[in-house]
Amino acid sequence: MNNIPWFSVFTLFTETCITASVLYIFYKAYKENKFNYKLTAITLSYEVIFNIGYMVYRAVSHKEVAGAKEGGFDIFLAAFHGIFSLIMFLALLAFMYTAWRNYKKGINYFFEHKKLSKVFLIAWMLAIFTGYLFFYQEYLAPKVESVGGRMAVNR
Repeated sequence: MNNIPWFSVFTLFTETCITASVLYIFYKAYKENKFNYKLTAITLSYEVIFNIGYMVYRAVSHKEVAGAKEGGFDIFLAAFHGIFSLIMFLALLAFMYTAWRNYKKGINYFFEHKKLSKVFLIAWMLAIFTGYLFFYQEYLAPKVESVGGRMAVNR
């Protein structure tokens, strides 16, 4: 637990807060036809500055651990989460921009596009879940190492 980078812990916590913000924005806009422009701007700004910064940080700071073998699942999860999160970030920008413009015109965009809104939120939650799973796999899950030709679990 001591070897977890502070930026990873910080990002895990703040991404949870960002998800709560996204869900709140959707809920208020859908139920009450009130689009929270300030919260949306803050949420998108955070995503642009910190989340993309974190992705770059992780891409350039990943270190191989001697003797540790990353399995196919770990590699798949890292690739899927990285690519899917970037896609969802771009979708968030496009979706919020479109909603912003429609709510300015008095159109309840999320209500008018219920299926699209549900699909987006499910995909967003999948991106968040894979982030939690990736954090667990990277920092908390027992690591399997090859020691003298035998497999050993390092906790």
